[in-house]
Amino acid sequence: MKPIINSLHIYSRFLLIVGCLLASSSFSQNQLEELAGDGGVLFHSPSGEVLASLNPENSLIPASLVKIPLAQVALNTLGEDFQFETHFYRNESGDLLIRGLGDPFLVSEEIATIAEVLSQRGLSEVRRLVMDDSAFELNGDLPLEFNADDPYAARNSALAVNFNTVNLAWNASGNLISGEEQTPLTPLALEFSEQLSAGESQRINLGSDPEDGLRQGQQLFNFFLKESGITVLDSEFYHEALSDEWNLYYKHFNSRSLREILAGMLRFSNNFIANQLFLALGAQSSGFPATSESAREVLHQQLTEIYGNEVGINPQSLLMLEGSGLSRQQRVTARGMMQIMEAFRPYADLLPEVNEVLRKSGTLTGVYNFSGYIQRPDGLYPYVILTNQGVNNRDEILQFLNRSI
Repeated sequence: MKPIINSLHIYSRFLLIVGCLLASSSFSQNQLEELAGDGGVLFHSPSGEVLASLNPENSLIPASLVKIPLAQVALNTLGEDFQFETHFYRNESGDLLIRGLGDPFLVSEEIATIAEVLSQRGLSEVRRLVMDDSAFELNGDLPLEFNADDPYAARNSALAVNFNTVNLAWNASGNLISGEEQTPLTPLALEFSEQLSAGESQRINLGSDPEDGLRQGQQLFNFFLKESGITVLDSEFYHEALSDEWNLYYKHFNSRSLREILAGMLRFSNNFIANQLFLALGAQSSGFPATSESAREVLHQQLTEIYGNEVGINPQSLLMLEGSGLSRQQRVTARGMMQIMEAFRPYADLLPEVNEVLRKSGTLTGVYNFSGYIQRPDGLYPYVILTNQGVNNRDEILQFLNRSI
């Protein structure tokens, strides 16, 4: 009898929720309309019943909510345990070429690990360090927040270290130091510090010049190779593409799995990681060099396979431009986004948790969105809040949905 009792309990709870919503439907709908305006709101029970709905077919700007289907495509295409690679080549002259393949998490700790591995493999001397970022062909069509030094506005590259940023700080005496213990203060970081005033630590991006990012990478690799006992004879900057003169010496797999990287991307809404992933997905089918166009084609195909051609899903506009959500040309409906949230349930724990609510925000000027799951003992209640208006009411809308359960 227990399964019947449990089923009756769940059904009775559902009827109670629906009854409460219907009993105050006029007030509820009026409140939603007042808060959301022409925005779209959808709220489902754990079993998929519609508990609240407002303008579910309105086409709206998703902003960073696109990172959720991006993560879904990555998981379906690459798998949770996928690891990004960076390749290392030698030539007869004793040079070492570092070929980036879009690893979004090539951070200082990872570079130190690589240097140790190279040392253990018997590498003791390098004539020149050569940087190769030719695996990505960027035509300036990925949206960036130009003239912003924020870390989330960093330029994408096939070979980027520390998210194409530097972290700067000042000690009690007012002297410049590295803002993170694991990263040395490079000559390039010193150059960038000249535009800043002493104060609290700051992580800034390396700007729109791709050579600056590569120079920072070369200087960090130079430092960690020497730390591991590998002599670098020529510390000048060299930038070349892979050619027949080079022989593969070592393939490095990042120590972080795709699942770990996605959790960080969604938690911090990191635009750099999102577009690294966007471009890397394009390369999975079309090969290198990866382009925005190839990435859009792959994502169009994958989105269609995952979500089909159901009402509300338009893969041609959703995610076909880029992966960060900075583009204002992308559109999604609340119904389409809800279908994404229903499909994303197995990976719900990748979303940030705030007061027992799993939520991903999407924010641009005049765009205030939430999407995620309200957690209850009987399961996950998916919700979508899309508001493209001057006033930010998404917190109040979410609280309203939360109280209705």
